[in-house]
Amino acid sequence: MSSRFSRLSVTALVVMVLGAVVVVYPYAYMVGSSIKTRKEFAEDKISLVPARYQISQRLLHARGEPSALDWPGSDWSVVRNYVDAIRYGEVDRYLANSFIYAVIITSVQLFFNVLAAYAFARMEFRGRDLLFTLLLCTMMIPPAVLLIPNFLVIRELGLVDSVSGVLLPSLAGAFGIFLLRQAFLNIPAELEHAARIDGCGSWGILMNVILPLSKPAIVTLGLFTFMGAWNMFEWPLVVLSNQDYYPLTVGLSLFRSETSADWPRVFAASVMGAAPLIVLFLVFRPQGLLPARRLAPSLGQDTEAPHRS
Repeated sequence: MSSRFSRLSVTALVVMVLGAVVVVYPYAYMVGSSIKTRKEFAEDKISLVPARYQISQRLLHARGEPSALDWPGSDWSVVRNYVDAIRYGEVDRYLANSFIYAVIITSVQLFFNVLAAYAFARMEFRGRDLLFTLLLCTMMIPPAVLLIPNFLVIRELGLVDSVSGVLLPSLAGAFGIFLLRQAFLNIPAELEHAARIDGCGSWGILMNVILPLSKPAIVTLGLFTFMGAWNMFEWPLVVLSNQDYYPLTVGLSLFRSETSADWPRVFAASVMGAAPLIVLFLVFRPQGLLPARRLAPSLGQDTEAPHRS
């Protein structure tokens, strides 16, 4: 029996390692290519490490034989392509635009989604279940189908080619309302009743009871929302014509066409676009996951205390 479980464990480990390699390899390739020179990338498009850092090239150079260290530009700093991407591709402006869009969309969505989810989870009003069902139905509509209707509405409002036109369709989301409603429903109603006995109204219960206990769900939704706003491409491309308002996704496509075959510089811009999301996930992951593990024991202690007394 134990040998069978050990085989299953080894098989699962091998599958996970292969899956991790498949997921990580594109990022490693992007980073490695971003520090290559044009000639290095043209000579070797497959390797993850630039030729001038490979041991074989170092040995050839030490013996006095031709090597990648003798190529023009081999003494470039590893940040040269990043500097050029900012200097010639204006990636810094696109990064700033994406950051502004993502922060505003995430903040406003969390605000409206929390209020709507609390109403659907804790308040009683006529037509609540019907409205929630209709809300869930909107999640089944492909986003591409809404491009033209949204554009017509934004054009009638006179917001085409503006920051407001980019932000307005994304200020609320059915998925966020659904996720937070489910999280709010998992909170014991006894805590809400105790808060009402202490004199809290609906707003006080939301701020002092519901939100602190729903922090993992809120952080998770914030990460998903920020990531979606950071990566949005189709809608800004449709509604914007002024390049000064372009987010990184749209600006990067223009940058790639303008630099044509200068792929190391394109990869450098791509790394700068992916880095903020990776950092954001690493920073907020403990806040989103670890409290969830501590939540169940704490609730169990709260509910068991009256019985022990």
